[in-house]
Amino acid sequence: MTHNNQPNRKVVSPTRRVPLHERGQILPIAAVMMITLLGLCGFVVDVGRLYISYQQLQASTDAAALAGGEALGQAGQNPVTVAASYGSTSGNKNAFGNLSGATITATPKCYSSLGLPCYSYGSYNAIQVTQTVSVPVTFAKFFGGNSTSLTAVATAAASGAATTPYNVAIILDTTVSMGDSDNGSTCSGTRLSCALGGIQTLMKELYPCASQLSSCTVTSGVAANAVDQVALFTFPNVTTSTVSDDYTCPNGRSTNPTTNDAYTFPTATLNTTTGLQNLTFTPTHGTASTMTYQITNGLGSNGYMSDYRTSDTSSGLNASSDEAIAIGAGACKGLSNPGGAGTYYAGVIYAAANSLLYEQAQLSYPTQNVIILISDGDATSSQAEMVGGTGAPGTQTGGAGNATSLGTYPSWKNECAQAVTAAAAAAAKGIRVYAVAYGAESSGCSTDSPSITPCQTMKSIASSPAYFYSDYAQTGSGVDTSCAGSGASTTSINQIFQDIATSFTVARLVPNNLT
Repeated sequence: MTHNNQPNRKVVSPTRRVPLHERGQILPIAAVMMITLLGLCGFVVDVGRLYISYQQLQASTDAAALAGGEALGQAGQNPVTVAASYGSTSGNKNAFGNLSGATITATPKCYSSLGLPCYSYGSYNAIQVTQTVSVPVTFAKFFGGNSTSLTAVATAAASGAATTPYNVAIILDTTVSMGDSDNGSTCSGTRLSCALGGIQTLMKELYPCASQLSSCTVTSGVAANAVDQVALFTFPNVTTSTVSDDYTCPNGRSTNPTTNDAYTFPTATLNTTTGLQNLTFTPTHGTASTMTYQITNGLGSNGYMSDYRTSDTSSGLNASSDEAIAIGAGACKGLSNPGGAGTYYAGVIYAAANSLLYEQAQLSYPTQNVIILISDGDATSSQAEMVGGTGAPGTQTGGAGNATSLGTYPSWKNECAQAVTAAAAAAAKGIRVYAVAYGAESSGCSTDSPSITPCQTMKSIASSPAYFYSDYAQTGSGVDTSCAGSGASTTSINQIFQDIATSFTVARLVPNNLT
């Protein structure tokens, strides 16, 4: 029997063959991997910090541009200073601890491509804001550099973004002085015809109904999806039986509305329930008449209409609209100035304010109420032209009663001050009051003590300096050529109403590469 003399061998696993002195080499590899992992984590942390910092910087730059854009249209405001105050630097309105070293530059611009007038502060219509900040890094510094520079840019137009719908009460002076020629260089004709042209400019910029509709569906002068609604008021007031002569076509203004040479006095208590104020007036020389300050009296809803254009995209006014006819659209001449009475407009301001509050209360959506008054501002009506005064033609039923000599509404004394008080009462109710001084004279308001000029009166009537305008380019006798409005470069009556329409919108962000 043969025996194998070879010794028995054990099978050894390959893993057992690793020399003992090579044990532990995984530690350096793990260390390198940990350093790499920590570096990547640090990089992610730094990138996240930079991302958040940039988002904060861009947000504050947008806010600064919008604030500067709003300031462009406000008299007495420096848009550069306003924009800078909304930056991210320490102490500003949008300060962030990690952006405390930010620098901000605001530059007003005039971009023709915006289609907006360049006006107000230095004749601009936009502002561009640039902010730069150096953000420190922590982990990424091991790869070179201790900080990263971030820059954000934003540009805002002074207006163009839609706001809430507007209820607009336009008050137009139709006293005899409005029959004078416009002596400026921007309009030929009477002041009344030029003012009507300005109102047409305004109403071409308003929104009669929802913008997505190809045409407005109108019932009794009011669109089914009405946006901006307008009512027309005038002084002196007229009889309700003849007021339609101001919007009847094609009579071409052959018949003037009848006035009774007496101002009536709507209540000075502003509320949401008064609405239209047609006051019964009993003249001494005839039978009782119902007087109104509202030309659109009885038309539409409370006289506020939205059929002045057939749609938001139509470029012209609707020649079939009674309201458009009243302001001279189409072949008709519109409102007339029959004269026969001096200027007194505290009463019409109260009437317009009450009608606005009533109209606003009837609507199921939020709106902004606006009064736009166009006048030379010289209120000097005589005692005999006010109901209830000695020698006056009669008395009224309802409203604030009859005129007195007390100097407070209603009175034939302090007539300009009464108008300022009426406008302040309207503003206190949230009504935005615009005043357009048209041919305002350097002296007047002769019934007032202490004295006040027509220009000062109109400035005080405006609920903000930004809402005061003046066609001070008039060259007629006694015109106050120093009576500049909020847009010092604006003297054209049409441009004034274009600027008012522009002010109905708010600042909006626009591309940074406009021209």
